Amino acid sequence: MPHSRWSQKGQRPVAVANCSGAKTDQGFQMLRQATLGDVDFITGDYLAEYNLAQNAEAMAAGKHEGFEETAWDGLQQSIDAIAEKGIKVVINGGGLAPERLARKTTELVATKGYELTVAFVTGDDLLPEIKEALVKNGKLPDHLDSENNDVTLVKNLEDFADMENHPLVSANAYLGARAIVKGLEAGADIIICGRVADASPVIGAAWYWHGWSDESYDALAGGLVAGHLIECSAYVTGANFAGFFEYDLDEVVDVGYPIAEIEKDGTCVVTKHPNTKGMVTVDTVKCQFLYELQGDIYLNSDVKAYLNDVAIESIGKD
Repeated sequence: MPHSRWSQKGQRPVAVANCSGAKTDQGFQMLRQATLGDVDFITGDYLAEYNLAQNAEAMAAGKHEGFEETAWDGLQQSIDAIAEKGIKVVINGGGLAPERLARKTTELVATKGYELTVAFVTGDDLLPEIKEALVKNGKLPDHLDSENNDVTLVKNLEDFADMENHPLVSANAYLGARAIVKGLEAGADIIICGRVADASPVIGAAWYWHGWSDESYDALAGGLVAGHLIECSAYVTGANFAGFFEYDLDEVVDVGYPIAEIEKDGTCVVTKHPNTKGMVTVDTVKCQFLYELQGDIYLNSDVKAYLNDVAIESIGKD
């Protein structure tokens, strides 16, 4: 039977917690987000180009299962709390093998006797298609922006055509939130993704909760900003903050991880569980907001956000 929280779907802001911003975030962070307070979703971003490539080489050598061990560890530690509290989980810790991690998670759920539905999102791995194009045509497929005069591509892009000296080990598209939304609509409680964009698990959670459409552009852009603010785990709660020296050192060690409470219009409140270290202030949010931006338009697989009118204000402690 669905948890009572899901009868509130769309009637209040959705509380989306993040438990990982990289493969090095430990599994207990998922458990903390599930148990230190109340949230509707737990999301996690475990992927970057470096670990996708490392894992691809190790996987090809038979030395890696393809998914992130910290994601699997988090699920094992947290599955009891997830089931008890009716929390849904959306993570991209499936890496190069989301189906494999989803099947292990399904076995874990069955062993525990829980009635949880596990789904996985795939389709991001384009390595076979890229290699085929290189063999057939001697070059990479045309870049999507190859005819856009406002976009400058890297000069050495065609070096990959030399497969002997520059062998490709991984090629992953950044998928968006649409498959995540479809999975949630189909009844999934845990969704294991491959390479979806960093913010897309958060966008997907809010999209599903509020019933947005493909053309809810402002709300989706707000979801993108919310996802960007919490996607790097502790960055927004004090770990990527130039003003850290104004606080006691103990306050910025082992900080709490963030939560975005996302409204139907896409606006959000960034917070963290009570009685955890770190801080959520206008300054910490600004520091994370500016992280990785390359201009006043933020591109994403689901939507693009125009950032000139984004406002950040304090409404209370943390």
